[in-house]
Amino acid sequence: MTKTMTQSLSIPTFTFSDDMDATALIQLRKELKESIPDLTFLPFFIKALSLAMNEYPIMNSLVNPEVDSEGYIKEYVIKKDHNFSVAIDSKDGLTTPNIKQVNRKSILDINADMRDLISRINSSQLKKSDFDDGTFSVSSVGNIGGKYFVPTILRPQASIIAIGKAYKTPKYTGNNEIHTWEPMDTISFSITSDHRILDGATVARFSQAMKKYIENPNLMLISI
Repeated sequence: MTKTMTQSLSIPTFTFSDDMDATALIQLRKELKESIPDLTFLPFFIKALSLAMNEYPIMNSLVNPEVDSEGYIKEYVIKKDHNFSVAIDSKDGLTTPNIKQVNRKSILDINADMRDLISRINSSQLKKSDFDDGTFSVSSVGNIGGKYFVPTILRPQASIIAIGKAYKTPKYTGNNEIHTWEPMDTISFSITSDHRILDGATVARFSQAMKKYIENPNLMLISI
């Protein structure tokens, strides 16, 4: 971690933050847990990110750290496979193995891969291949606490998302004549990106695409 984070501090970055309405997602997961007890929220987020990435493939880039004589990067590569590095807390500290080709998997497939990674982390059976070829990182502290935090890019990846805990906020549902509010399950997130190849507008549009799937989770159930 010390080596990786020291290298990452050399990247000029910016962070985009926003909130999303997770009311429908939380209800869907509650219904599915009756038949799939080990289903967590994270596979839904990973699937939503992957689907949004189909619209904005530059988010799935690797940046060549080699620079020219003036100190500028020479190239970046947009990767076809979405190999998501997932930050997982373990007895030995934070580790970031990746789930391969999430763009080709269903939510249940991703959940199964997550359970497998956690099992092998707990039994110290991870391999080098579990860390190789990651293209985008996902970090969630929802089970611990905290709404926002600014994540650090895992070089040579171009972006990372940090997902906070769910909390209740009021949602306005009225009109010009009747003013009404109802509780909404809100989840905050932050995306840190490499400003050498990504700009705020692209990340904002990518975030809106992801939110579309989180706020309408049934769309993900019919997507591969």
